[in-house]
Amino acid sequence: MAFSLNLYHDQMLTGGQPAPDLPAAHRLFHVRHGAVDINGQTMDAGSAIYSGSPVCLAAKAEWSQVWRWELALPNAAPTLLQGRGSFSSLRMSRVIATLNMPPGSQWLYRLDQITAAAGRIADRHQHPGPGIRCLLQGTFNVQQDAESVRDRTPGDAWWETGSDTVVAWSSTQMHGKFLRGMLLPVEWEGKVTGTWLSGDTTRPRSNWKLLVDQIISL
Repeated sequence: MAFSLNLYHDQMLTGGQPAPDLPAAHRLFHVRHGAVDINGQTMDAGSAIYSGSPVCLAAKAEWSQVWRWELALPNAAPTLLQGRGSFSSLRMSRVIATLNMPPGSQWLYRLDQITAAAGRIADRHQHPGPGIRCLLQGTFNVQQDAESVRDRTPGDAWWETGSDTVVAWSSTQMHGKFLRGMLLPVEWEGKVTGTWLSGDTTRPRSNWKLLVDQIISL
């Protein structure tokens, strides 16, 4: 069974409450700015949550932005917020072609945060599953066979297949910080991903912060 991983940026103004609710789907939410209610639970900036149910969003600040990772069928229409005082943009959509995902299979749906030190070069490495990254701070560069990117700025997204070998680096002037919405085998629950192909395990790695690890059934 084929799925796409989509990344949306949702904006809401004070009093904004999109209608109707978002239909049920496997979603990861990160509050980038402001504060929002997600199914009645108030989430402040920097917080994250998973939901597999229909979702009601309501703004709790003058201006709020939510980053939303969502699994969907490749031919599904985008799920954009509707209603006055809200706006959605689909920032990236990629079909997952590197994983065999039969109906009923279980996967680890992860949202985490990476902080790459200024001047650090992440040598050749791979991951056990694909994902969409989105930059929080600084700038970032990625070299890989699938989709190489240069000079990402905050809010920019990029795709990593997991199986492709990646070399990545931030600015020499300041760190690069980004979020990763990923789909992984369940045995990676609670563990940092990354297979370093150089064989050098003594080099310092990026600072890793786990936000959400949710086992889901497709």
